Amino acid sequence: MAPRTQSGAVQLLLRNIDSRTTVVRAQLDDTLDSVLQRLGNGKANLRIEYAGRRLRREATIGELGLPQDATLHVTVRLVPTPHPVAWNLAEQVVAAAGQQPDCAASLDELVWNFLNVARAARERRSAGPLGPVADHVSIFLRTGAPGALAQLYLSRDESCRAEAERAIRRFLTEQQSSILKVWTAPVLLEFSGSIAGGTEARRRHADPLYADLRRALADVIADPEWNPACLLDASPKLVAEQLTRFAVEKANAVTEQITGAYLMLAAGKRNLAEFRTFSSALRRQVRLHAGDAPPRARPWWAALYEALVSLLRSVIEYVAMIDAFLLRRKDSASSSGWTASLPCVWVVLAELDAWSGVSDLPEIRNAVRATLAVHAAATRVLALSAGTTEWCQDIGWIIPRHRDLLDFESRRHLAMTTLPKLAAAAPDTAPMLIDRSRSLADSFGYVAHATPEELRSELKVEFTNEMATGPGVRREWFCMVFHALFDPSQVLFSPCPSDRRRFFVNPTSVVDPLHLKYYEFTGRMTALALMHKIPVGVLFDRTLFMQLAERPITLDDIIDTDPSLHDSCKKILGMDPCLVDSNALGLTFVREVELFGSRKVIELIPGGKDTIVNSKNLHEYIHLLIQDSFVKCTRDQVTYLTHGFSSMLGKCELSKNFFDALDVEDFNQMLAGINDTIDVKEWKAHTDYHGYRRKSHRVEWFWKVVEAMTVEQQRRLLFFWTSVEYLPFDGFSGLGSRLSIFRSHNSCDHLPSSGTCFYQLHLPAYTSYNMMHGRLQMIVQEHVSSSFGKS
Repeated sequence: MAPRTQSGAVQLLLRNIDSRTTVVRAQLDDTLDSVLQRLGNGKANLRIEYAGRRLRREATIGELGLPQDATLHVTVRLVPTPHPVAWNLAEQVVAAAGQQPDCAASLDELVWNFLNVARAARERRSAGPLGPVADHVSIFLRTGAPGALAQLYLSRDESCRAEAERAIRRFLTEQQSSILKVWTAPVLLEFSGSIAGGTEARRRHADPLYADLRRALADVIADPEWNPACLLDASPKLVAEQLTRFAVEKANAVTEQITGAYLMLAAGKRNLAEFRTFSSALRRQVRLHAGDAPPRARPWWAALYEALVSLLRSVIEYVAMIDAFLLRRKDSASSSGWTASLPCVWVVLAELDAWSGVSDLPEIRNAVRATLAVHAAATRVLALSAGTTEWCQDIGWIIPRHRDLLDFESRRHLAMTTLPKLAAAAPDTAPMLIDRSRSLADSFGYVAHATPEELRSELKVEFTNEMATGPGVRREWFCMVFHALFDPSQVLFSPCPSDRRRFFVNPTSVVDPLHLKYYEFTGRMTALALMHKIPVGVLFDRTLFMQLAERPITLDDIIDTDPSLHDSCKKILGMDPCLVDSNALGLTFVREVELFGSRKVIELIPGGKDTIVNSKNLHEYIHLLIQDSFVKCTRDQVTYLTHGFSSMLGKCELSKNFFDALDVEDFNQMLAGINDTIDVKEWKAHTDYHGYRRKSHRVEWFWKVVEAMTVEQQRRLLFFWTSVEYLPFDGFSGLGSRLSIFRSHNSCDHLPSSGTCFYQLHLPAYTSYNMMHGRLQMIVQEHVSSSFGKS
């Protein structure tokens, strides 16, 4: 034994069971047990903990690596019930690990037996996530077994190291089991924390066991079944420190790979995924213990903050490089090799943006926004890369804050990536057979009673007693159903006074006992129209869109829905406060409504009839008035509409991401299409000819007649030709294929006919301009343009 010297002594603080703290000086070669014996406190049922980790009493102070003035907690060991076998096995692990250098070769077997006991307990009681497995993990932690195995692994004896590694890797093998996987997180944290604490950074990075523990922990935390409650038995300080260590290590790895443009390689993707996992888990831990201390006051914060800032700098440099390249080349298609890593940058930006939610990190939030704003070309390519990789869901985290920095095409693309891809309809799928005279009821019967899975394919539609089939019929059917749903006589939706194409939910729809089912049907039809990319000519009012997007409705949002109420509220808000306080307006916290011929008074707050509106509560009154008028009274209807929409997407969060990417006008352009003047030049540019030459007289006559038509007549001709009633937001280029004019072999006595599925117009060889004009004028009559000759 080495001689005791003053220089080899440390001062320890022992916090006893009775909360008294004793200061003791111990030599490095003193065992912890001898220190307790010296204080008359050597009872066998006592346990000693430091920083949430149980210490082996037979270990020396030097082996434990305790710092000066370390506070050791002395507690009574809990009675090993109700799992005595598990307690016994865990304590045998601790005892065997403490027998170094004569390490017992039974460690691996003991750990294996312990895991078998935990697995058997879980299988006996499958109900409930918190149960026997959590108890067994807690036992393993409270006996100090992870720390004992880690200390043995760090020893200089190779045989001991090998035996300890085999025992520790039993947990890595078990981590692949669905029964115990999600519960291994606290044990993996203990292992990695103990190994990291006893190893210098350079050796730690090269240690394969440490790397495997880190990877296994990332897999556990990323598992959908993992519950943060699994970490309740672990020390919050240890959890934060170890998650920080992992997050920093992975942030630095990602920084290096961004600089080297290696993010799309397998190792780069793995580092990126693990960085996101540890970063989000650490952020959750910070919020969980938000009341303990601000992040900057925590010892682990400096390293994390430095890593995040370094990562942000590398992203800014990378995006700037790509932006400069794009502006130089002006050809995004040729830059695919350079921009391949851009989708992965979304992950980093999303994590940095999420960290900006921590109150003392505004510089990161501003830096992320500045990066997106300054480098517009790269930002656009970033947005358009969504849907091409597994990282596209990360865009949903960041877009709501910075949506205004993107152009419409980028926002539309982001929204469309949340919609399911349509599957091809099975050949034996029976079509929906719709009677035009009862199109809404028939369509409701099919769509409302089908499963979302059945509807996520190209729909087949046929009209009763009509031969036409195919995409043209489907397009007409969509427009027909939406016209019926939003017909004011249906009482489901009401048009805005200033724009009859904009609709909001009609509160009086309760008169129909099936109204909620029809709102759910409307939600499904809206998603289906968007998935099929068929504009239906209907615009949602701002109040309806804001509720679907789960955004608050303000006074400015009701200007189209109720311009009279909007103007009244604006005038009241602009009045002299003294006039409002004089009660000259005679307002109280109530709203009067007329429902089914009778007037009803609704109190906006309890006792609202007796609460006078004054200058102090005026804004509250306006807010409550708007909420009651446009939110509360239609909450059930909007809930069913939202449910119908999200059911088609499969997940509620996808529905939220869809609306988060858009503003109301974006959504309306996608759903309604273009309703203004048709650009005839664009129409001509997207038309091909078969049997006619582009410069032939008959083609020139045709376009001359079209140019002379009114907008409504042009619409009817286009509908006759294509069954497209409203062009997509991007005009003729958004139709998916070009239009064609075929020379018909019919005589000049015949009217033109159409093949709407393939955008074909069959035009007889009329002999004069007047004849062409007369035949086309007959076509654009309302009763003619609604029917067509071929599908």
